[in-house]
Amino acid sequence: MMDKRLTKISFFDLSLLAELPEHKSLRSLARSLDIEPPRLTKVLQSVRHQLQFEIIKTSSHGYILTAEGSYVSHQAKELLKKSEDFIPRKSQFLAPPAIYTVGGRGFMNVFFAGAMIESLEAAGAKALLRFMDLSPEELRQTATEGVLDVALHLEEIKWPQTWAAAEVGSMSWDLYVGKNHPLKGTISTDELLKYPFARSAYWNGRAIAQATDNLPIPRNERIMGHEMQTALTAVEIVQHSNNVALIPNIIAKKYEAAGFIRNLKVRGLELTEAKIYLSVRSDKISQRLFKQWQTQLKSLLKDT
Repeated sequence: MMDKRLTKISFFDLSLLAELPEHKSLRSLARSLDIEPPRLTKVLQSVRHQLQFEIIKTSSHGYILTAEGSYVSHQAKELLKKSEDFIPRKSQFLAPPAIYTVGGRGFMNVFFAGAMIESLEAAGAKALLRFMDLSPEELRQTATEGVLDVALHLEEIKWPQTWAAAEVGSMSWDLYVGKNHPLKGTISTDELLKYPFARSAYWNGRAIAQATDNLPIPRNERIMGHEMQTALTAVEIVQHSNNVALIPNIIAKKYEAAGFIRNLKVRGLELTEAKIYLSVRSDKISQRLFKQWQTQLKSLLKDT
């Protein structure tokens, strides 16, 4: 049964008790609680009367807590922490939304995230998306381990029967430099090789590794430049150095249109295109949402 001494102790009283160790004078305590000092004194007297022991000892220099006062102050703090869940929140009565985990290279998540989120409402899907930046190796591993619900990828993957895949378009990596770079327009390979190349690097769980690229110029013929893991970092590198970088066109176009970077054309140098695939777990993603995503992503890629 509850101790009768607690029947008239209010939450404000608990707040007062919890705040006591933070101050040395009643005036400072009153300011903290936003009440007048005379009222504070009355409340303290009432609490002391209810608890039936001294809480503080006062002097001309302020106050100090008694042993009992220190104890109830600590307990008041604990009670207030527990009371935070006393009043129910609206979210407690709502069914938690489904969360679909999307895995893909960082630049693909950046490019497709907006369209995929907008598609949720169009497909009538009450869900949240969790975007994870993954290397191709990490994507395969997390997908087979059941972590992913959706995959954005460039390689054809032999998925389990529970997965469905669709080609949504294509993209390429193009050569870019900063707006003030000496190289302009269409250039020769010899001119290109006079400048350093930004290189893609990543952490493979054990060491920093160099990522391969589809530029048909051997790496040993290129001057080494800065290194980065993401396409957005590559954009920053070429803006602030004389480096040349191979950047996905779906990311670079926006910065090129804004005048921050420029595209380079190299005579006799053919850069290959890559197909983009969207794959989903059929047992998690509805056919309606899958089709809506395909429509939106295809449209987005056609506009770039």
